[in-house]
Amino acid sequence: MRRLRVALLGCGNVGGGLVRLLARSRARLAASHGVVFELGSVLVRDGERPRPGVDPARITTRVEDAISAADDVVVELLGGIEPALTLVRRALAHGLPAVTANKALLAAHGRELFAAAPATPLGFEASVCGGVPIVRALRGGLAGDRVLSLTGILNGTCNFVLTCMERDGVSFVAALAQAQAAGLAEADPSLDVGGWDAAQKLVVLAALAFGDWVPLADVSVRGIEDVTPEQLARARARGRVLRLVATAERRSKRLALAVAPRELPLDHPLAAVTMEENAVLVRGEDVGELLFRGRGAGARPTATAVLADLCEIAGAAATQGAHRAETHHLWHAESHAHTGR
Repeated sequence: MRRLRVALLGCGNVGGGLVRLLARSRARLAASHGVVFELGSVLVRDGERPRPGVDPARITTRVEDAISAADDVVVELLGGIEPALTLVRRALAHGLPAVTANKALLAAHGRELFAAAPATPLGFEASVCGGVPIVRALRGGLAGDRVLSLTGILNGTCNFVLTCMERDGVSFVAALAQAQAAGLAEADPSLDVGGWDAAQKLVVLAALAFGDWVPLADVSVRGIEDVTPEQLARARARGRVLRLVATAERRSKRLALAVAPRELPLDHPLAAVTMEENAVLVRGEDVGELLFRGRGAGARPTATAVLADLCEIAGAAATQGAHRAETHHLWHAESHAHTGR
């Protein structure tokens, strides 16, 4: 039985969900994958807040104590750019595999992070579409095909809001309040409803599908703040629905990325995607159209995607003994240099 120690960076909604999922899946993972995941340090911003399922002795608020030589893998669930970027850089520089759900980090620094340590695994299935395995599909199953376009509903909060407005005839403000009450929207939902969360995810998907990292500033973005129940009702009367749709496609030699509310005919594959669901429609040169659909928002789907990456890393861990020995040597050398011993 292999035991892998996980340095957990962030223990909020998704991090807490991962802790619960690891405890609930412990016996199953031991039987199916021959691995037991154990928590190392757990980095949090508020050290006084209760963290069910986490030994208080593991909790730290000190960034410098977040990763140690004893860790086997780093899971970054802090969100934002810093200190997430510094810590993921640190892990990769020392040969530690990392898993992140941070689409903002990848959209801004993905090219750099993958180039910095090409031989060190960096899992990011959870960064796009929660539990929908679109990252794994683009990296693996579709790697032999040429992707022509991506079209998707990438933000579960916006889709929940639009569904409630359409179904119940309520205002944008009322539907957003429902999303917040359901735990699907942040207290400050501007990144979601403004379209920027979907844009960050689109940058990541486009890099996988087309091989180009497009700057976020080059994505055309329009959110749903101005959508009204009347607008949705008029679309429905025409046999159409309104969704926040992200698209990526080649136009001549340029890769065009856009996020905006769009009317879709009722027979469009994305028209039936409701509530907090996400979906991605991939059009390939050889495979034609493929639809990936499922729950894209919430702690449980995202934690499931994180655990999938952890299991993949665990499968490769048995062959890394010599490399891990070198990694431990680097950590100890750095620690001695820092303390002057």
